[in-house]
Amino acid sequence: MNGRWVIVLGVGAVIIALAFVAVTFIALSPSQEGTLYGTLFVNTGGYSNATASSTASYNVTLTAKSGHGEVLLTYLSGTQDLVKENLFPITNYTISITQVSMVIGGHQAVLPWEDNDTVWAGQYDSNYIASWGPSAPSYEVRGQVSPAIFGLPSSDYVEFRFMALSGEPSGDCC
Repeated sequence: MNGRWVIVLGVGAVIIALAFVAVTFIALSPSQEGTLYGTLFVNTGGYSNATASSTASYNVTLTAKSGHGEVLLTYLSGTQDLVKENLFPITNYTISITQVSMVIGGHQAVLPWEDNDTVWAGQYDSNYIASWGPSAPSYEVRGQVSPAIFGLPSSDYVEFRFMALSGEPSGDCC
């Protein structure tokens, strides 16, 4: 009788372990749909804090389903509205606990998860962030983004961010 209980418990443990692995795999798999909110910051001086240059900040709303969707920019503030188009189609959108990636107008954008934002002294902690500028110091360059995505000259600095409402990597995937 004791041998049967060992076998029953062993089989039960294997079934529970397989169920856990399956649930974990599904929960941690990248998602291809959802809505994200964030910001885009532009500085024509080539790096984040360049002075004597034009700046612009935008609210960003991303909506996607089955890997396709759009990014909507809404001008917030700055010396002038630098982006001429405000709606951009996206393809190949995925979000995971480590990054958001998509193709915007033929340009790849990859926004890695940032626990600690060193560029803005923690203001954008717990965000997905990509930034680039030709004069930006190395600590300001993160992920993959190009000013060309937004119809801007290659001399501009751009910082593209999405926040996770919980302060943790997106619940869309986990």
